[in-house]
Amino acid sequence: MLDYSFSDEQEILRETAREFCEREIAPKVKQMINERRMPSSIWKAMAKMNFLGMNVPEEYGGMGADPIATAIVAEEISRADPTASIPVLFLVDNAWSYLVSKYGTASLKSELLPKVVKGERIVGIASTEPNFGSDIGSMKSYAIEKENRYIASGEKAYISLVRDIAEIGGGFVTVLKTDTKKGTDGVSLFYMPYDRSFDITYLQEMGREGSSWAAYSFKDISIPKDYMLGKLNQGFKIIHEGFEFARGLISVISAGAALKSLENGIEYMKNRKAFGKPIVKFQGLQFQLADHVARMEAARTTAYKALWMYAEEQKSGRFTRFQVSKEIAIAKLLTTTWAFDAINDALQWQGAYGYSKDCPEEWALRGIRSFQLAEGSREIMKVIIARETIGKENM
Repeated sequence: MLDYSFSDEQEILRETAREFCEREIAPKVKQMINERRMPSSIWKAMAKMNFLGMNVPEEYGGMGADPIATAIVAEEISRADPTASIPVLFLVDNAWSYLVSKYGTASLKSELLPKVVKGERIVGIASTEPNFGSDIGSMKSYAIEKENRYIASGEKAYISLVRDIAEIGGGFVTVLKTDTKKGTDGVSLFYMPYDRSFDITYLQEMGREGSSWAAYSFKDISIPKDYMLGKLNQGFKIIHEGFEFARGLISVISAGAALKSLENGIEYMKNRKAFGKPIVKFQGLQFQLADHVARMEAARTTAYKALWMYAEEQKSGRFTRFQVSKEIAIAKLLTTTWAFDAINDALQWQGAYGYSKDCPEEWALRGIRSFQLAEGSREIMKVIIARETIGKENM
């Protein structure tokens, strides 16, 4: 028989994370929206809780947490911050610091990871460019080997956490061409620290007010050889491990945010009366609610299953990379699509208030919409699912 229950230790982690989020995050969301930046007190508090770089091995000061534990914390953060700003910071920093901990050199890990855990450095991801997103083989940014370094030039666009990294410190897992003639077989991954010479253009997002988003160009940036992740020209093969971890976390975050919005909608319907009775008693709304609860519970379970498979593949190779890719893609496609629909209806139930800037569902609708694009669009998820279902030879 299958056992879908969380362990006692995982439930304690959930309770601890929920108490933390209700105390440190939820009361500061409006401040974050008004100031369009995350209060530094939240980042410092997360570091004290060891919620930054959770997957970093204990030898570098981290928890050595598995993907399920990370997802449990991510889900609680998503319930506390409807804007999805802090969930973005959390999932990006955790997913990509994990990739550094797995593929980074000993010197890079010793230098960077203890500072990530303490909240003194942030690890982001820089792959997208102005003219490509998922088509990594078409990238223009490149790195040329020179003695014991690589010299990198190019530009990246729609990159999260640029301002945060510029202010706090850190850098980006950066995708660069190291052999321009080989397409995806000529791609390498580097940890590129933020450099003051970056020419940055900050962009304003539709939502996620507490996060930061930017495009930047760089020219002749010197990267030490030991900042390469994995082997030369093997970047395309390993970057998807980071993307899939991030996509799995996005799936759980989207489900958590949607279920919280449904809770908010239910409370509103219980208190709002029309035609002499609470509107929660209208069967049309009950059926709508039932559809969303069923979908989000199914999607949430799929998301946790996908991350469990990811953890098993990373730990022992129990599942193949392609099996994991398909399951993660299914989870992300379902949760991000259904979560948006659930939040949209929870907003609708709240009438004119739902359309106001004071309604958490208005914040959530704009924030969660980003996850239908981030770390691979819905269309890319469908390509992955189809490819792994019918076979690459039939694509």
